[in-house]
Amino acid sequence: DVAMVTTAALARRLGKTVVYCNDGPGFVVNRILGPYMNESGFLLEEGNSIESLDKAMVDFGMPMGPMALLDEVGIDVAAKVAVILTEAFGARMEKSTVVEKLYADGRHGKKNGKGLYLYKDGKRLGPDKSVYKLLGIASPHPADPKAVVERMVLSMINEAVLILDEKIVATAGELDLAMIMGTGFPPF
Repeated sequence: DVAMVTTAALARRLGKTVVYCNDGPGFVVNRILGPYMNESGFLLEEGNSIESLDKAMVDFGMPMGPMALLDEVGIDVAAKVAVILTEAFGARMEKSTVVEKLYADGRHGKKNGKGLYLYKDGKRLGPDKSVYKLLGIASPHPADPKAVVERMVLSMINEAVLILDEKIVATAGELDLAMIMGTGFPPF
C-alpha cells in the first residue's frame, strides 16, 4: 500500500493521471492495444494500404493510426510485447505476421528510420512502398473505413470486457480513463 501511494503521488506530481489496476500481462492499456494492433496487422495482410488504415482510425478520433503508432512505439518493442501477450493469452492474442516480418527485416520504426513509413531527420514522410513487397502484398488498396473502425474498435472492446471480468481494473470508468489518457482514445 505504501509503495502504491508513493508511486501514485509521484505520478501526480509529474502531471500524470493515475488509474489503479491489478497485476496482469499488459495491465490495461497495453492489453487492449494488443488486439487493436493485431487487427491492424490482419487488415494490412489483407491488402489494405498503410495510409488508409491510419486515416480510418484518425478520422474515428485516435491521435494517430495503428501503423504510425507501431513505428512510434518501435517494431522491436512490439515484437517483444506480442510474445508476452501470446504466451499469456494464447489464441485470443493471435498475432499477424506483420511485426515478425518487419522486425526480421531490421525495421524498428521511427527510431532507426525504417518502418512502415519513410523518415527523414526523424520526420515521417509517406508509407514505405517496399513494405508491401516484404509482406507479399501485390497491389494494396484503400480500406473500407467503416469496416476498419468496426474491426479495430470491437477488438478493443472485447478485451476490455475481459479485463473488467478479471478485475484487472475495478470499473469501466477507470478503464475508459486509462484508455483516454494512455492512448488518446477519443472521449466522445
